[in-house]
Amino acid sequence: MDNKLLNETTDTVKKVIDHFGIDILSDHKKFCSAFSDFAPRLSKENKAFFVALSEDIGVLFIRENEAVLSGSKSADETVQRAAAEISEYLNSEKAELVTRSIAASLGWKLRSSFPEASPESSMGNSSSNSLIEDLFRRAQGGDNDACFNLAERFFYGRGVKQDYVNAVKWYALSADRGDCSSQKKLADCYYLGQGTDRSIAKAAKYYELAAEQGDYDSQKALIRCYTVGGTGFPVNRDKARQYSARYGISASAGTTDGLMKNAQNGDPEAQFKLGNMYLRGVGIKRDSEKAIYWLKLAAQQGKTAAQYNVACCYLNGLGVPQDKITAVMMFNEAAKNGDLDAMNNLAGCCMRGDGTAKDQGLAARYYKQAAEQSHAKAQYNYGECLFNGYGVPKDQGEAVKWYKQAAEQGDPDGQYSYGWCLLNGTGVPKDPVTAKEMLELAAEQHHTAAEKELGYCYTNGTGTFKNFAIAAKYFGKAAADGDKEAAELLVACYKYGGEYLAANEAKAHRYAEQYGLDYYDI
Repeated sequence: MDNKLLNETTDTVKKVIDHFGIDILSDHKKFCSAFSDFAPRLSKENKAFFVALSEDIGVLFIRENEAVLSGSKSADETVQRAAAEISEYLNSEKAELVTRSIAASLGWKLRSSFPEASPESSMGNSSSNSLIEDLFRRAQGGDNDACFNLAERFFYGRGVKQDYVNAVKWYALSADRGDCSSQKKLADCYYLGQGTDRSIAKAAKYYELAAEQGDYDSQKALIRCYTVGGTGFPVNRDKARQYSARYGISASAGTTDGLMKNAQNGDPEAQFKLGNMYLRGVGIKRDSEKAIYWLKLAAQQGKTAAQYNVACCYLNGLGVPQDKITAVMMFNEAAKNGDLDAMNNLAGCCMRGDGTAKDQGLAARYYKQAAEQSHAKAQYNYGECLFNGYGVPKDQGEAVKWYKQAAEQGDPDGQYSYGWCLLNGTGVPKDPVTAKEMLELAAEQHHTAAEKELGYCYTNGTGTFKNFAIAAKYFGKAAADGDKEAAELLVACYKYGGEYLAANEAKAHRYAEQYGLDYYDI
């Protein structure tokens, strides 16, 4: 575990508890907002704390605090029990970070680290699929926490295909039943137009509902809505001042003006946020040059995420002339500061020779470093190095292990590659049934090669029954994504027919014409 991150997180939790009292641990909504405010640099940890506290481990810490401090109960046993309760939502390292930081902030004495978990135990008691099925069941039964967590999975693409429309659906169900967290996230979706038409009026409505329940972020956002306004929602500074007085928050908080002022005063977090707003055109007119200006200022002050974003801009020539050498320098700086996305991109530059000498050995080392810290794309990329012998000795068995880890984190390339290896018995014993399941997960994320491979599974009866109708569906998806071979197979399915699919020459001719193929050559 990163001790520096643990210390910073512990310090932040202590500040929150000292300011609001220990009971805030049982109010995960308020804790989430306060944690983000007290440590904006640690905002990536915010979601982890939110998920953890939504599982009521905060109540556990409150209940056991006196007994642990008096020595009548073991701090380590209590912390490990809390970690076990959130292990199906967070990986073991994140669960340890969350639980140890809360314990340390309360003054509990712990040993240096948790005992090593076995590979079997680290996988949790249930698969990702069974967890999601359980969330669906509970959400459909009216469980607000399940609705929110299911919406979060759709919003971020955790274990399911990312789908903002479905996220909005589940946020709305629990928001309308009074769930504060869902109200806030639904308001964000309306404000940004994610998964629904943009509506500042609807955003303000749900921000107000969450604000009245004490959500600090929503209070700031509500003030911003009335200060800035938007299409169909005129500026109302009187309302902004009323809410400002009601919540004790400056009327400029969360607005572009307030952010600009803080950025001009040298706040790297404000500079970073403002740069991203200009870069994406969110809440402000898109301006790549201004984006680079503010991101550079934040990067110069050591803001790691800003260093990464600036590097991406230089690599792609966005807002600045393309300069791959500078991009590599910035990726390297961010990687040194612990940004795993930067380390993965730096490895890619070394692999291709972009902005630096081509060095597959160095690329493989960077990929491995990020992979060992659970970066899904780096796990897939390191698996590719091992599979093909790029910069490391060829080892397909070891490659499969990394493909599997990437697949378990929802990476579509990892799912496809792991499925392909299981299908062909490469580096692992053949398992066509599991192979098909992996290919389906990748196909759900529009992975073209997985779509085509699934078509083959259904035409050959590999891992499933033969069904040319389903095969044609997957060949059609891959063809629409630009795969010429899949287009030919689609035409062949309808030209000759097969199990569950009658021949249909008219359709075959139509697809041949659509994809520029010679019908009589197929």
